[in-house]
Amino acid sequence: MEIKVIHSEFNNTISHNGKVGLILLATDQITLYEFDAILKDTGVLCFPSRVMMDSVELTPEVLMAIKDELASAANTILPGLTLDVAALSCTSASMTIGEDEVARIIKQSDSKREIKEVTNPYTAIKSACEFLNINELGIITPYSIEVTDGIIEGMQPNIKTISAATFNNPNDNQVPSITPESIKDAVIQMAKDEKIKTIFVSCTNLNICRYIDELEEITGKTVLTSNQVMAWDILRLAKYQNPILGFGSLLKKER
Repeated sequence: MEIKVIHSEFNNTISHNGKVGLILLATDQITLYEFDAILKDTGVLCFPSRVMMDSVELTPEVLMAIKDELASAANTILPGLTLDVAALSCTSASMTIGEDEVARIIKQSDSKREIKEVTNPYTAIKSACEFLNINELGIITPYSIEVTDGIIEGMQPNIKTISAATFNNPNDNQVPSITPESIKDAVIQMAKDEKIKTIFVSCTNLNICRYIDELEEITGKTVLTSNQVMAWDILRLAKYQNPILGFGSLLKKER
């Protein structure tokens, strides 16, 4: 039997505004869930991979060890194709390893292809605060006190933390099950402090993005979250300008 060779046309219709390499922790249950909603219909599409961890307990030692897995995780994402943005989806790992080191490792992971831009939630929260002219905030985390202290110290000197609270649960398999009601209550309680104008909910594994608009309306404060600011930074780096509605005042603004 003769097999006929047929003609095909090429046209990128699904990631025409950007290909994003998204590196998730092995324990991450929330980032893709929230990104599916935020990036819907933008033409900016995420292609995920995962990094293994020594433990589900996010200690500084476990977070630092993720560094050794970044290059191989990046290399499993669309080998040979240019990525417009690559992102490590972990606030605390990016802080512990160092944002510049994360960017260096990912960009140099494969000399045969280009990764144009790199971000992570730790870089993105600082960029978002600069964009919004914010230099003080309250922070809510699920982390241990030790890791939370690291986030606070890493924001300085440009961003001062004037209040901090933590669920103090380093088990990253349990963090996604912290209820939105618990997170919302924490934000509302912190917002009662009149000095606090902005609240940052730190951790990509907390289920909170769908409630940002509600919380901003209730509190009258700006609410930022790890996945929200990372999505904002990805869109900014991919040069996607259209407003995104339903996920807080940050994403409604032209980038």
